[in-house]
Amino acid sequence: MVTQPKIVLHQWLISPFCGKVRKVLALKGLAYDVVEYGGVRALQVKRLSHAGKLPILDYAGERFADSSVIARMLEARHPEPSLYPARPRERQLAHLLEDWADESLYWFELWSRFCDPVARERAVALFCEGRPAYERSIVRLGMRPYQRAVKVQGLGRYPDAFIRSALLEHLAALDGLLAEGPWLVGERASIADIAVSAQLDEFARTSTLAHELGAFPRLVAWLERCDFQRNATPRIRQEPELEAASA
Repeated sequence: MVTQPKIVLHQWLISPFCGKVRKVLALKGLAYDVVEYGGVRALQVKRLSHAGKLPILDYAGERFADSSVIARMLEARHPEPSLYPARPRERQLAHLLEDWADESLYWFELWSRFCDPVARERAVALFCEGRPAYERSIVRLGMRPYQRAVKVQGLGRYPDAFIRSALLEHLAALDGLLAEGPWLVGERASIADIAVSAQLDEFARTSTLAHELGAFPRLVAWLERCDFQRNATPRIRQEPELEAASA
């Protein structure tokens, strides 16, 4: 019997990129521990990565950052089921959809979560779940850079009605792609489904526009199929607090 290496995912629960890695691990049937960095524990992330970003995956003593890098590493070491279609054209399309989700759809998710005070407060509550109540005010301040980032990127400079209309066009396009089969690319789930659904999962979790998904029944059914974590039971590790997190 082959022993699975020790895998630990360092994450923020409500990060779509951490969700992307969880989906990869679940699809491949890999057991893993989770270390959550909610509340002011987020300050500890700088000790894990110079970029100060999650996800980070510890795999058998090696550390990997960036959801796409992690996905490719896991594919190389656990090739079945594959994250990438076998046919070259479908494989290339899956790559483009993954990049679109990570680099374009992501900004719509940020806008819907951090530029809406109701959604932002939901995100604060989720991010601080299980943490002392006083940390919420600190986290609210920590979320301001995300609001600024959406404007600096450019999307946040448009009127809300324009952004909402563009988002609905994206949802309609995804729904249209699903008219010919159960997955976005090819005959089985791929990195395209994982990356796109991870963004929409977080949109559905906190956005006040989540009800708009109901207009796209194929998309809703697909999101349910993309819940690869349904039967996965990651172990949540409680790490000791670091002095930097409470300073």
